[in-house]
Amino acid sequence: MDHYRVTYARREDLRRDLETQIERGGLYVLAPPPDELAYGARCSLEVVAPDGRAVSLEGEVLAVTPGHGLALAMDARTIGELRALVSSLGSDAPGAGAPLHERVDGGRTGERAPASAVDVLQSWESLSTVEKMRLAQHGGRDERAAALRDRNRSLHPHVLKNPRMTVEEVVALARNPQAAPEMLKLIAERSEWMGRAGVAEAIARNPKTPNDVGVRALANCSAEAVRQMAKGVGAPPHIAQAARKRVLG
Repeated sequence: MDHYRVTYARREDLRRDLETQIERGGLYVLAPPPDELAYGARCSLEVVAPDGRAVSLEGEVLAVTPGHGLALAMDARTIGELRALVSSLGSDAPGAGAPLHERVDGGRTGERAPASAVDVLQSWESLSTVEKMRLAQHGGRDERAAALRDRNRSLHPHVLKNPRMTVEEVVALARNPQAAPEMLKLIAERSEWMGRAGVAEAIARNPKTPNDVGVRALANCSAEAVRQMAKGVGAPPHIAQAARKRVLG
C-alpha cells in the first residue's frame, strides 16, 4: 500500500480543500505516484493541520496522473473528523506557506519522515514552522534533536508527542539544566516515563523542575538515589529536604 501526506500551514487552505474537494468525496494529492499505481488501488493518507494534529485514513484511487498526482476517495467518517478539526483551529500564523504534498516512502504514514524532509534537515532553518512541527512529532532521532535545538521553544513540546521518543532521550532532556520548566512538567505528567527510576531521578535533580513536581518525582526514584539526594548530592535544597524526610520515615 502506498502512503501519502498533506501538511497544511494555513487553516484557510485546509478549509478550502475540505469544502471544494473532500466534502465532494475526494482529495487530489500533488505527489507523483509510482508507475504501477492503478485505479481502485488502496492507499493511506495523513492530513496534517497547521497545529500538528492529524487525521489518518485509507482511501481508494479514483484517478492517476502519471508524474503529477492522484485523486483519493474519502469516507464520511473522515470528513466529519476533518470538519471538527478545521472548526477548532485558531488564526493562521503570519507568513505561513502553501500545503506540502508528499509520498511517504517505506513504512506506515507517520512512522517516519519522508526522505526529502530528512535531507533538508541539513538546512533546518529553511523549513517552515509547520514542517518543523511535523518532523518533531513524526521524525527520527536527528529530527527530534534539531527541534529541541531550535530557538523557537514552541516546537519543543511537540517532540514529546513523537511515538518514537526513547527513554534515553527523555532522561537526557530531563537532566538538561537548560530545559524549560514547562517541558519538565510535561515529562512528569507522563506515567509511562515517570514510572522509570532514571527519568524520575533526573526530574527530581533538575534545578529547573517546578518544586512540587520534583518532590513528587521522589516517589519513583530508587532508594539509593533518594539517600544520595538526602545528603544533598546533586539535588536542589528543597529536594534534599524532602528526600531526608522520606529517608527518616
